[in-house]
Amino acid sequence: MGEAAQRRVLIDGREFVAGRRTGIGRFLEGLLLVIHEKHPDWRLTVAVEKRSVLPASLDGKVTAFCLPRFPELFWPELAKDYDLFLSPYPKLPLRELPCPAIHTVHDVFYLTHPTCHKNRLRMMAGRWILWRSISRAALTWFVSRASQQACESLVGPLQDVVVRYSPIEVCFSPSEESSPSDKPGYFLCVGNGMPHKNVEVLLQALRGTDMLLKCVGVREESKVRITASCPDMAGQVKFLAGVDDAQLIELYRNAVALLMPSIQEGYGFPPLEAMACGTPAIVSDISVLRESTGEKALYCSPHDADAWRHAMVSMLDVSVRERHSQSMLQWVQCRQGEDGWHKHIEDMEAVMGSC
Repeated sequence: MGEAAQRRVLIDGREFVAGRRTGIGRFLEGLLLVIHEKHPDWRLTVAVEKRSVLPASLDGKVTAFCLPRFPELFWPELAKDYDLFLSPYPKLPLRELPCPAIHTVHDVFYLTHPTCHKNRLRMMAGRWILWRSISRAALTWFVSRASQQACESLVGPLQDVVVRYSPIEVCFSPSEESSPSDKPGYFLCVGNGMPHKNVEVLLQALRGTDMLLKCVGVREESKVRITASCPDMAGQVKFLAGVDDAQLIELYRNAVALLMPSIQEGYGFPPLEAMACGTPAIVSDISVLRESTGEKALYCSPHDADAWRHAMVSMLDVSVRERHSQSMLQWVQCRQGEDGWHKHIEDMEAVMGSC
């Protein structure tokens, strides 16, 4: 297949959707940027859909082409001239690929959340697709031990899998101008607002206080459900749409704390991004968030609104906020930038070197 400097990688880029930035999209963007930096001679080709828009940061670094309708029928033909197929999902093409594949399992809550149990046929199909993809991949990346364990509980023992934590972009950093006492008094929640995000508990926690909650990224249908859960708290919640990266960083920097009350998560980018910006995080006391935040956050039961209220009130104390901010910042800084992607690049080199 030629020397490593001439490697050709085909990437499933369907996560890049106009007007929507997701954790998986950020993961893929960051990985591609580092691949280009480390191996500028590699040919990176991103397969997208008509509604896809590549991040501006990838301009000139990758080549893109639009997938045909029903891409499952064409992936083997499209991949025949490549040394590696890279997917950000645990959903490899149904047909056998002519090159080795690496894919990523961010979470499996779409198979473990109670709402999924209502459709037994869909759940069985999802488990089969997950098992089949892991079985056929040259390597599977899990973003946390918790996600790997959850997957093993569904499909049994796994082979050719590793845990690779997703690094945080270096643009997430503290402001040089503000201090903990400058915080304007709002709490921040970042996520799509789907049921497992459990935003409703935060509205309950606001009762009896004058605290303000800002929510970024919540989908329209989720806004209705969340607001309806506590209509008397609607005046203390502000949903923000169209937030770009620069605005998100400022929101992180100026928040009293980042809140993530999720019932389930695969990794949890927002707490780490907030921590990198010098802002403490209050998160659900679930194993994956303890793992990803390194026991440096403040933890509350996802079902205890009183605990969330107490934790939020405690963060209004400048000395408490400063203490948490410093320990969190130290944890995140060594997991940012190119160094955080080192193992991912080594894995790709090893898989292509063995074919």
